[in-house]
Amino acid sequence: MSLEDTDRALCEAVSRIPRPDRDFLVSVLCSDDATRAEVIGSLHATGLAAATVGLLIDAEAEPSLRAVLVGLLREA
Repeated sequence: MSLEDTDRALCEAVSRIPRPDRDFLVSVLCSDDATRAEVIGSLHATGLAAATVGLLIDAEAEPSLRAVLVGLLREA
């Protein structure tokens, strides 16, 4: 997958997230490490948002992805 394909896929995924959920994700992604870990853990425990949890975990592992996600979520 090319960088353009990845960017397009992320933009499409973000555009499908309802506005209140985008606001929540921005607040989580911009929180301190402990808060992000707590939210990710509680979301993971519910099992309801597996794709979202996976994306948040990936963003934890890669700070540049977190920054890109915050930008995309704010633009959407």
